[in-house]
Amino acid sequence: MESRPVAALRRAVRRRLLLVVLGLVAAVLVLKQLFFLLTVIRPPSNAGISFERPHAEVRDGRIYVGDSWMSRERGILELHLVGDPFSLGYSHGRLGTPYLVQIEDYLFGEMRRYVPSSIALGFIKTGVMFKQRNLLDAVPVPLRFEMAGLAEGQPDGQGDFLPPFQRIVFYHALHDITQTIEHSPLLGCTALAAAGAATPDGHLYVGRNFDFEGPPMFDSDKAVLFFRPQGKLAFASVAWTGMAGVVTGINEAGVYVSVNALRTDDKSDHGLPVELLLRDVLERAHSLDEAIAVAKEHPVLVPDLYLFADGHSGEAAVIERSPTRFEVVRSKDVIAVANHARTAPFAGDKANERLRTHLTSGARQARADELLQRFRGSLDASGVQQILRDKRGVGDKELGLGNRNALDAIIATHSVVVDVTERVIWVAKGPHALGEYIGFDLRRELGDRSRAEPASLPEDPTLHTVEYRNFRMMGQSLHAAEVARQHGQFNLAIEEAHRAVGLVPLSADARLVLADLFFERASKNGTGEEDRRLARQHYTTFLTLSPPHRADVEHAESRLTKLAGSAP
Repeated sequence: MESRPVAALRRAVRRRLLLVVLGLVAAVLVLKQLFFLLTVIRPPSNAGISFERPHAEVRDGRIYVGDSWMSRERGILELHLVGDPFSLGYSHGRLGTPYLVQIEDYLFGEMRRYVPSSIALGFIKTGVMFKQRNLLDAVPVPLRFEMAGLAEGQPDGQGDFLPPFQRIVFYHALHDITQTIEHSPLLGCTALAAAGAATPDGHLYVGRNFDFEGPPMFDSDKAVLFFRPQGKLAFASVAWTGMAGVVTGINEAGVYVSVNALRTDDKSDHGLPVELLLRDVLERAHSLDEAIAVAKEHPVLVPDLYLFADGHSGEAAVIERSPTRFEVVRSKDVIAVANHARTAPFAGDKANERLRTHLTSGARQARADELLQRFRGSLDASGVQQILRDKRGVGDKELGLGNRNALDAIIATHSVVVDVTERVIWVAKGPHALGEYIGFDLRRELGDRSRAEPASLPEDPTLHTVEYRNFRMMGQSLHAAEVARQHGQFNLAIEEAHRAVGLVPLSADARLVLADLFFERASKNGTGEEDRRLARQHYTTFLTLSPPHRADVEHAESRLTKLAGSAP
């Protein structure tokens, strides 16, 4: 039987341990609360205080919230947003709620699919909150009020992860946050401009493919947003519901802006997210010079390439921008931009050079330059559209549909043609750049009803071809092959990959999948020389198909070396 002193000692030890544990839990909770207080991004304290929240109502096929409205009467989602910053943002949130909920559900679903561990997700959230804790400092105050209204106007479906305003701010910095990712979904854009003698009428035309490889809803539910901010220039933005910033747009003064991702060696922890920077340009700039000056005012977080164009002067400019460099190349003729910088200050930049040679930017730049020279003199809206839809490589080399070296890799979230002189913008209805381009005259949209509604530009004949149907079926077969491979069903996976190659024989992607499957089956199942022979055959063919990514070329070459070493 345990003596009383020993039992008392045990009770005392247990009490002390319990107190220690409770103290540690309390300390963790306090530290967590302190961390939240230090990293939370709050809306302005007086945002929307005197604003009476209007209800959404349907009238004549349009949805209204106050003076703002939304419709799809021309086949593309369009929002017309007007008011002071908070009310404009609130109307945007209320009008776009069904789409905003869908987008946020998708984003968080994908995040939890790729990071299923709640502990790992917590660490990621903690890291992002800490790194971006000062993100709002560079954002102009009116935009803070607008994003506060946008956050309040939509349901808070993910409040357990981050407060709604902070999520909205982070959404507008996703481009900047993901810029350093090797397979960033934004490193495929191409833009071009033609003016003066390069066009038949002397107008300034711009073409732009925004190749964002996101979910299908960003293509099918793309939006043209007409902003009439109080006391500032009105403008049109092509993006998606919920985007208060700008990736492609033109203002009432005839200034066009768009952004292509860049990558350089220099980094920064302070700056304005690029979509909000371009928004500020459109709200303030009356000319190319003013646009460049506004852009230069703001520090930036990451490098980017801007295409600016001025409908009055007929001049365009590519701005090569990093946190420490700002270079401008002007043109009153033809100019194109992909995803790498070309001026002398960037010549020794390793990240920029790797982007040019290891990804697709170099191939797309060369093809755009080639076509601009070929069609110089006839580059009107139809001519620019033709270049945006080009699916061949340099020298007219045949590429399989979907090859990322092509200007049109059938991945564009939006594709636009702009007559900057007339302030008319044509937006591809979809899918991608294949559907007809619907015309919007900015001056007409802002109230000048004397201007006729622009005629559409025609759809791509490719949309109705066997080639395109086969391309879509190829994607389904490659997905099936990957599912079978993950479950070790190599025979079935190879059969699906064979089908994909048969559907699009020039597809580098399909050929590489088939070669990899033969190589892996030989390695895992010991299937012998026949699989190794077939792997060699398909890797060799793959290298002739203009592979878009240098990493895949090196992968194929490495496996060919291994196969050569294992040959009897």
